Amino acid sequence: MDRTSSRPSAATEPSTAAARGPTTTHRAPTRLLLIANPISGGGRSRHLAPQLAAALAHHGIVGEVHFTRDADDARRRAAAAHGEGWDGLVVVGGDGTVNEVLNGMSEPSLPLGMLPVGTANVLATEYHLPRTVAAAAALLARGNTTELPVAHCADRRFLLFAGAGLDGDIVHRVAARRSGTLGKHKYLVPILQALWQWQLPHLRLTLADGEVLDDVSSVLVTCVRNYGGALRLPGEFSFDRRHLHVLAFRGRSRCSFLRHGWRGLWGRMRADRSLSLRTTTSVRIEGAAPLQVDGDARGSTPTSIELLPSRAKLFVP
Repeated sequence: MDRTSSRPSAATEPSTAAARGPTTTHRAPTRLLLIANPISGGGRSRHLAPQLAAALAHHGIVGEVHFTRDADDARRRAAAAHGEGWDGLVVVGGDGTVNEVLNGMSEPSLPLGMLPVGTANVLATEYHLPRTVAAAAALLARGNTTELPVAHCADRRFLLFAGAGLDGDIVHRVAARRSGTLGKHKYLVPILQALWQWQLPHLRLTLADGEVLDDVSSVLVTCVRNYGGALRLPGEFSFDRRHLHVLAFRGRSRCSFLRHGWRGLWGRMRADRSLSLRTTTSVRIEGAAPLQVDGDARGSTPTSIELLPSRAKLFVP
């Protein structure tokens, strides 16, 4: 396993296109299943999904719309789509709905598409996916895809990140307060509650090569270089699809976390005495802490996170 040095790297950050790997052009799709979360974007997806289907029709593509009925319906519909002859599954919603669709497929073999209408839209930010109906339809019609790394944690596949500690605590607080659609403003009270109560765990991480990191207060294991669509993660990570990237926070003061958050907003987050960076293919997290996977509450640690041999496909520009 390759390790990332705990010291800042002088290397320049790779471009997003280089980091995500080569783009492959397939034949243009003819049938796409649009799985839409009707409450995403304050209910905008209820109108955008039929608009996307109509825009696809102008490109000669049949787009069938399925509106989800409950929190698990996207997973069930994606599972049922196997063998129905679709050329791809397109989410009209947010990252949580993408995660449900990913976990509904027996294998992540069908290309995934996205019209981002969620809260953070991390996947769309990472891969520069268009936000308008016309641009999304044109992208899907071209049929360009790239391979994405797929990781596994707490019986879930994920494309973005899993975290335990402070961010897991905040996500659990958001889930406890959630009713209806979720906007970024709904994170404010849970963040303030977490900062006020401030109870950080003591975690132990064991990486694939046997290295142990003790007394970790929070950990983020990520496949992407942005967090929440706003924070830029350290540039010394290569994001080469063959590894997971671990941010092990050892600081225990509010100032320490606020400092890293401020740096992330400006793309200057880096390793220091309170933040260790590692590159690995698996990590075991021991100790008790709230856990989140792709922004959804998923119980608590201990848990194991690993990179899977399979790859997902994403329609990209």
